[in-house]
Amino acid sequence: MNYQRKIIIALAMLVGLLVIGTVGYLMLERDNPQRGWHLLDAIYMTVITLTTAGHEDLEMSDGGRVFTIFLLIGGIGVFTYSVTIATAFLIEGQLQSFFRQQKMIRTVDKLSDHYIICGLGDTGVHVLDEMLKAEVRFVGIEFEEERLIQLSDTRDFPYLQGDATDDELLIRAGITRAQGLVTCLSRDQDNLFVVISARKLNPHLKIASKAVEDNSPGKLVTAGADEVVLPDHIGGLRLASSILYPHLVEFLENITADHQGIHFAEAIVQQDSPLDGLSLKSANIQEQTGLVVLAIRATDGAFLYNPPSDKLIQAGDAVLVIANPRQLQTLRKLTGDLN
Repeated sequence: MNYQRKIIIALAMLVGLLVIGTVGYLMLERDNPQRGWHLLDAIYMTVITLTTAGHEDLEMSDGGRVFTIFLLIGGIGVFTYSVTIATAFLIEGQLQSFFRQQKMIRTVDKLSDHYIICGLGDTGVHVLDEMLKAEVRFVGIEFEEERLIQLSDTRDFPYLQGDATDDELLIRAGITRAQGLVTCLSRDQDNLFVVISARKLNPHLKIASKAVEDNSPGKLVTAGADEVVLPDHIGGLRLASSILYPHLVEFLENITADHQGIHFAEAIVQQDSPLDGLSLKSANIQEQTGLVVLAIRATDGAFLYNPPSDKLIQAGDAVLVIANPRQLQTLRKLTGDLN
C-alpha cells in the first residue's frame, strides 16, 4: 500500500469520526431533559473531544459520557495512526533521497573522459536525450530536485543535485577528468560563471554554452566557451528552412529521429592511425566501413565538402560521415579516435 493511499485512509477515518461523533451526540442528547442539544453543540463537542482539548460537558447525560469515552479512544487511535504514517513518509523519503545521492556520487566518481550537462531544463533535457542516444558517459547537474526526480523516472542517467555555478559541485562531477561540458542554465550570467569556472578547473575541456541574449555569445567565447548556441536563433532558422527547403529539413529530421542510431558523426585522425598520410582513395574508408565521407575538417578549421579521392588525410583531420553506431565504431578504430 503506498503512502498516498494510507494518507487518504487516515483522512477518511478522521472524517468518519467527526460524522459519527456529531450524529451520536445528536441522538443521545437531543432529548436531554436538562438541555436539548442542537447541531452546533454536537459538532463542537465532537471536535474538542477528538482534539483532546478539554471541554465542558454541556450538561451531558450518562450515555453521552460513555459515548465520549469511546470517541476519545477512537480519536487517539486515528491520531496515532496518522502520526505514524506521516513520520514514516518523512523518514523513508529522506533516507531514499540520501541513499540515492550516495549512489549517484559513487557512480560519478568512477567516470572519466565524460561530459557534464549543467542545467536540465527545457534546453538541457534535449542535450540529455542526445547524450543517451549517443551512449556516451555523462553526468547531469540540476538545481531543482523535483525536476531530477521527474527526469529520472523516465530516463536512466547519473546526476547530481545542486548549483552548477558552485566550483565544489563541478569538482564532484569530475570536471578535472571530463572531456566536455555543456551549460544550459536559464540566465546568461550563470552560464558565464560556469564557463569561467570550468575553463579554470580544466583548461583542456571542450565547452559549449547556451546563450539567451544576442549580445552574450561574444562574452561567453571570451570567457572560454568553444561553442555558443542561441536556441531562439536556431529555432528561427529552423522555421524559415521548413518553408524554404522542406525536403532538406525532412531529411535532417529523419536522421535526427532515426531509432537505429543513424546520425551525423565525426572521427578524428590520430597520429598513430594507418590513415595518416594516405589519400582518401587509398584509405578505402567506404570499403572498410560502408561510409561515404561527406566532408573533412582540417586542423586549421577549414571544411572540404565532398572531398576528392586524391585528398590527403592528415593527423588531426576530422572525418565527417552519416553512420550508425557499428559503422562509427569501425571508423574510429581506423582513425584511432577511441575516446
